[in-house]
Amino acid sequence: MTRRAIGDVRPSQVITTFGPGSIVDLPTLSVIVAGIDHWPVDEDLAIHEPRLQRALRVSRFFPATPSEGSFATRQGTIPTHLFPRFQVCPVCQTLSAVGEGFLEYDANRQELRCTAPGCRGQGRFRATTLPAPFVVACASGHIDDFPWRDYVHRGPTTCRKKMQLYSMAQTGTVSDIQAKCECGLSRSVSDAFGDGASAEIGPCTRRRPWLGQGHDSAACRHSLEVRAMQRGATNAWFPIVRSALAIKEAATPLGHALGSCNPKQIEKIDALEKLEALLQMGMFPVLEPFSPNDIWVAIRKQRGEVETDEVDLKWPEWMAFRDPGSSSTDETELFLEGGVAPAGFEGLISKVVLARKLLEVRALTGFTRIDSAGVGTSDVPNEDVAPIYRERPDWLPAIEVRGEGIFLELSEDAVAKWEALSQVKERANTMGAKFAEWEAQRDAPPSVFPGARYVLLHSLAHALIRQLALDCGYSASSVRERIYSNSDPARPMAGILLYTASADSEGSLGGLVDLGSPQRFPELFRGALRSSARCSSDPLCADHQPDVHATINGAACHACILSSETSCETFNRFLDRSLLVPTMAKDTLAFFPDVDG
Repeated sequence: MTRRAIGDVRPSQVITTFGPGSIVDLPTLSVIVAGIDHWPVDEDLAIHEPRLQRALRVSRFFPATPSEGSFATRQGTIPTHLFPRFQVCPVCQTLSAVGEGFLEYDANRQELRCTAPGCRGQGRFRATTLPAPFVVACASGHIDDFPWRDYVHRGPTTCRKKMQLYSMAQTGTVSDIQAKCECGLSRSVSDAFGDGASAEIGPCTRRRPWLGQGHDSAACRHSLEVRAMQRGATNAWFPIVRSALAIKEAATPLGHALGSCNPKQIEKIDALEKLEALLQMGMFPVLEPFSPNDIWVAIRKQRGEVETDEVDLKWPEWMAFRDPGSSSTDETELFLEGGVAPAGFEGLISKVVLARKLLEVRALTGFTRIDSAGVGTSDVPNEDVAPIYRERPDWLPAIEVRGEGIFLELSEDAVAKWEALSQVKERANTMGAKFAEWEAQRDAPPSVFPGARYVLLHSLAHALIRQLALDCGYSASSVRERIYSNSDPARPMAGILLYTASADSEGSLGGLVDLGSPQRFPELFRGALRSSARCSSDPLCADHQPDVHATINGAACHACILSSETSCETFNRFLDRSLLVPTMAKDTLAFFPDVDG
């Protein structure tokens, strides 16, 4: 079926902002983006990232297909559904849903027009309606039109008389907005907000309009916790994005050897017997130390043809950054160059690596409403994740982004010794208890507190992002973090990657990597620590106690180390500059006791 375009979003926004289940305000209509079941895909645009394919159990990824044609005639590629169905006439204030007889659709102008009796607009001059300003949703991802009729009549009703939605323009608040029925009943919208609002709105209808379903067959565990929200509210859609860097799988000698082979020759191997013949002919000298069976399994794993329990996406990346020599050519997607650790921090910083070129694949796996899913430190989704498809396909929507970055590794011995300090353990336990309380208040499935190591690395990443933004010219929102944190003795990690990645250009101009040079990085690093030691909101910020105050964080606020949520992988949670540097309130917790080295 041919679909004419009714609006535009950038392909990258389909992953980060306007994915399946999200509401998009277009020039003439408000729509909800449909699930991927009926998305068009172009095999020529397929994205392959073996590690991410294995983790998500798909065979490939696809970006949003660009539309074709001129502005006036181009065909849309991402299907949508009208949402909300209730519309408001700006002339006569009639509030009605599609199918109630007060609306008509103009296919040429792709807009809905008011046909209510008494409306001043007539013929082609009929007023173009506006989507209703409120919808209802629950934390399980269900969303529906605001129940205007039942709400005004204070219970289920069969009344179908004309309704109106208007503002009294007295206080500038939601209490000004009134819904009125011709039967004589009216009600302020303010009753749908605040304590006890769920009882006024009614139970969850379990609707998933983005999937074209009437009702979800499964019971909703948040059925009595429905919330009214503005149509364009930012908490109406939180994407769950899994990402991986394109690297040679350097976690094993076989992976490193296989990555050094010509990929076009490897692609032609379609059977074990063919591989054995090529090895006998000496086509792959670097693979000769390994058995053909092991090589064939590794090749099939790279192609996503073998299921594996290995879902740790960061460990192979960590191994690659620790061995920059394995990716020291610009012919690979990950081009690394060894840097120099800042003088004065010997014993605390082990390594600095410059990523002159990197490629990240970001795949959308689902979304949540009301609150973001989990904490961002776990790859295991919780039960409130809403699906982006009816029937699970063998692909997921994704984008490729290219950029550059700086990798910093802390000394494992120093971090382990610091973690063992009684004061640090006490602070971490306090934050962990507050986090458990925070989850319980939201009835969220419990997850593991990431620990003091993660808080340290996360706080350092934010401090450096703010300093980088001051020195390199990039906005703070364009620099992203990737935290490598693990206290498991079998796979210890303590490092951060700060990188800029853009879906619209091939890499960047090198400004970020230039700041990682031996001439500039030491002073930048010291500047970040010095800036974190003092906050313009001190002493209030420094005195913040997670067990007393309302947030999970310790000493952290927008004036010191909080950053843009587009940069942060945990929505500005788990931050405490007291664990990073000495502050006015705490000087015994800092991993970096001397901010000047």
